[in-house]
Amino acid sequence: MSRAQRLTFLAIAAVIAVAAVIVLAVAGGDDEQEATNAQGTATATRGATTTPTPKPESPLLAPGEVAKLRFRQGDTVRFRVRSDVADHVHVHGYDLMKDVEPGKTTAFSFPADITGIFEIELEDAGEQIAQLRVDPR
Repeated sequence: MSRAQRLTFLAIAAVIAVAAVIVLAVAGGDDEQEATNAQGTATATRGATTTPTPKPESPLLAPGEVAKLRFRQGDTVRFRVRSDVADHVHVHGYDLMKDVEPGKTTAFSFPADITGIFEIELEDAGEQIAQLRVDPR
């Protein structure tokens, strides 16, 4: 093999390696917090895909960060909310509202029967704490 052929193969290998790094960075660099659902159970992760486990806890939402929850139509949406102040948690689009007491956790569980992207907010504070996305089956 000539020197020119070796350099050509080396250049091709370098291009493939750079392309692989770019593809992996784009595919795995998603910084959203996502809830996945498998047979009615949800898990939350940050910056990684999830592997559903038999009995995971539902995501805990709190003021200060907008979590991204994602489910499929027909799944059961489950999450918990904790706040330092008394407020009302409102799931827009589904028109669900529950009270949350200071320092206590309020749990939500409902069927994902409406597709779209919906805001979940602490109503009195006017603060969005999550974005709920329900994709069609």
